[in-house]
Amino acid sequence: MDTTETLNGTYFYHGHDNVTKEELFWLIFLESFSNRAGIEIETAATIFVGKPIIPKRKVLGSKGDRTSIASKMSRRIFKDAKLPNNLKIPTIAYGQVRNTNQIATIVGRWVPYLGYAQAVILCAIVAKDTRDKYNLIASPQDRIAWTYF
Repeated sequence: MDTTETLNGTYFYHGHDNVTKEELFWLIFLESFSNRAGIEIETAATIFVGKPIIPKRKVLGSKGDRTSIASKMSRRIFKDAKLPNNLKIPTIAYGQVRNTNQIATIVGRWVPYLGYAQAVILCAIVAKDTRDKYNLIASPQDRIAWTYF
């Protein structure tokens, strides 16, 4: 038997025999997800470094008592660099939208959102790969007829 053969209504896939259509779908999903693991590590890293986990000194008027790794590193790298022509970019801090023209602040606050965007893209790519490969292997009555991914 090859890797995609059927036998009595069940499938044989990469050494797994008597696999139901649901099990086949999940085997393909896990295979596709593991193939994209490099993206997942970057995604987790960008989300993690954007979380406020480092204690900071409390100053008058500040809202939080913690800061993120991304904020600390971006302020160290960009120092007091500002956008040209006093251009201001909206950022989200402590549940409020604030406009700023400091590059370090923009980078520090937007890093976790880049991670979230990567996570959404990763899920969409894995879902599409899973559907395509499953429909290629599955018998016509077991195929996914239509999905939004």
